[in-house]
Amino acid sequence: MTDPVTADRPSDATRTHMRTLDAWGRAGARLSWLSSGLGLAAALFYAGFAWCAAGAVSALITGGPVWIWAVLAAGLALARAGAQWGEARAGFEAGARVRTRIRRDAADALVRKGPAFTERHDSAALSSALIDAVEKLDGYYARYRPLSRLIAPVPLALACLALLASPAAGLIFLASGPVLALALALTGLGAAAAARGQMDALRRMAGRFNDRLQALETLNAFNAAARERDGLAKAAEAVRTRTMAILAAAFLSSGALELIAALALAGVAIQTALALTGAWPFALGAGISVQAGLFALLLAPEIYNPFRRMAGAYHDRADALAAAEALAPFLTEDASAPAQRPAPFIAAPPRVSFIAAGCRYPDGREGLAALSFTAEAGQITALWGPSGAGKSTALKLLMGYAPLSSGEIRLDGRPLDAPLAGAAGWVGQRARLFHGTIRENITLFDPALPEAAILAAADAAGVAEFAASLPLGLDTPLGEQGAGVSGGQAQRIALARALAADRKLILMDEPTAHLDGESEQRFIEALKTAARGRTVIIATHSPAVRAACSRIIRLDTQAQAA
Repeated sequence: MTDPVTADRPSDATRTHMRTLDAWGRAGARLSWLSSGLGLAAALFYAGFAWCAAGAVSALITGGPVWIWAVLAAGLALARAGAQWGEARAGFEAGARVRTRIRRDAADALVRKGPAFTERHDSAALSSALIDAVEKLDGYYARYRPLSRLIAPVPLALACLALLASPAAGLIFLASGPVLALALALTGLGAAAAARGQMDALRRMAGRFNDRLQALETLNAFNAAARERDGLAKAAEAVRTRTMAILAAAFLSSGALELIAALALAGVAIQTALALTGAWPFALGAGISVQAGLFALLLAPEIYNPFRRMAGAYHDRADALAAAEALAPFLTEDASAPAQRPAPFIAAPPRVSFIAAGCRYPDGREGLAALSFTAEAGQITALWGPSGAGKSTALKLLMGYAPLSSGEIRLDGRPLDAPLAGAAGWVGQRARLFHGTIRENITLFDPALPEAAILAAADAAGVAEFAASLPLGLDTPLGEQGAGVSGGQAQRIALARALAADRKLILMDEPTAHLDGESEQRFIEALKTAARGRTVIIATHSPAVRAACSRIIRLDTQAQAA
């Protein structure tokens, strides 16, 4: 059966998504074809079973030997059951392999795109795509793709067998097949549109729920929780409505299929009965044997079985198209982006030079005007200027989180041809702490870091100072978003991360922007200790941080002061 192209989606977009699904399917292609082959074998085994079962009934009526036919029928039934089990198992494994591959590819693509991508997208919507959209691909690769290869050959082959045994019954089967395929195609149009709507509604609800959950304190303070509760209820109702639309399309497809199949089966049953009693008025189909008539009747369920299974799995294709659309932002590479190279190894404090380096984003926004400065090795250099001057963008250029559109960046006199993500330490405005112990947040769950390096980093960053007063020291568990420590303590943990990994270049983006005066001073003292033997570039507009720096780069005038 030919897959219909959805009417309300541009055909080029559908073809693009189908090519994407085909490319993903290569990870489980062999198992998928094995599932199809076992499905074909199961159908052929059933045909043999039907012939033997009809022969047993015919022998029972005529007084012939029944047990031979019965034994053969039982053996073929067991063979069919084994083939069906293998078909389902191979399809499941194919789907699992594809989903594992897609999740890995999507995660790798997300890392390559970096914060510049995630900052422009809702985090909950991205999470929903990585989890829910990938799961929706399971039915497509486990059931739909293997079955789509059988939807034409199995009914056609069995109908031809029925045609040899009972020509009239075979013609009825051959005539009803295209009608069933057309019914499935028409109902599939609605299923595809409903699946896309459900995926969109699910992403919107997930994004709204995540945002409101993080802002619960603010909502309560402004007495807005009730309004947002009603908004979430409307979003949930939208998901329910879309889901019911998918179910309606599925029921419509099943109902049309069963109606057509029932009419065809009734026609075969009437024709067989009239032929066996000699009342059939036409030459075609007259004079058939009992075994041939029963064989044609027994084939009917298997002839229509692929259509029934396709009706149950047809929405899987619609779900897969919606999932491919949701995952497209992850896996679509920017053609203008340079090829990714491994981060350079930095063994000693480097000298960093910006030579008329500028940044302009693909949408035309200017992130940084041409900037020239040098951060000397082993010193703390401050990028000083008002908000919006491009301090953070300059650091993002080094990490590869923003595009270098003009000029050049040099590291120890050599052009920087790869981002420093993975080679430089990073401390942002708000330290991102995870659910785990202080030690795990310092190591970022890397068991390979030696204990001596962890303790030295905690001591240099001032973490050991406050951890000593905690019940379990560095093994004290923290909640999500750093619950359990203050903002200044969280920033010192972030600094300890860079030290534990022995980064010789540390980049800091407004690390004290959200700290009070006392916490800021403690962080600066820890920074002075940690900066020994390292190059530090820090974006700031804090006078206290500026005073601790060896060199000041003013981005508003680009004048340099020692």
